[in-house]
Amino acid sequence: MAKGFTVERRTASLKFAEDSPYYGVEATVSTSMPFKTLFWFQANAGSGDASSTAEALARFGDDFLVEWNVLDPDGQPYEASGVGVELVEDSGLVLALMTAWIEAVASPSDPLSQPSASTLSSVEDMTNQLAASSSPLGN
Repeated sequence: MAKGFTVERRTASLKFAEDSPYYGVEATVSTSMPFKTLFWFQANAGSGDASSTAEALARFGDDFLVEWNVLDPDGQPYEASGVGVELVEDSGLVLALMTAWIEAVASPSDPLSQPSASTLSSVEDMTNQLAASSSPLGN
């Protein structure tokens, strides 16, 4: 029997470019999630339905936001949780972070190892298809 493979929780560091209004914001997010959860976010987070949007914010903060450096107007850090995400007064920042997070989940930057050419092609096709189906949250 083949040796087992333990799935590890992966993270990504999100940073904005110098020309972004959010330059300086840094966040560490978990990019490990079941496809069912990814599809839920794609289907519900940008649906325009207030309860789905509120659930998406809470789930992002509670389940996937590991840490961030976002401060409130008094210079105090927002908690890296669903409550903290919901309290941020700049909805554009939250949507930009969630969009970058979904992109990091759908298009991981780490190579998936070097399988055979036929397997690599199918993995690349699947990743490209997922990335193409990802729509920015909140639009």
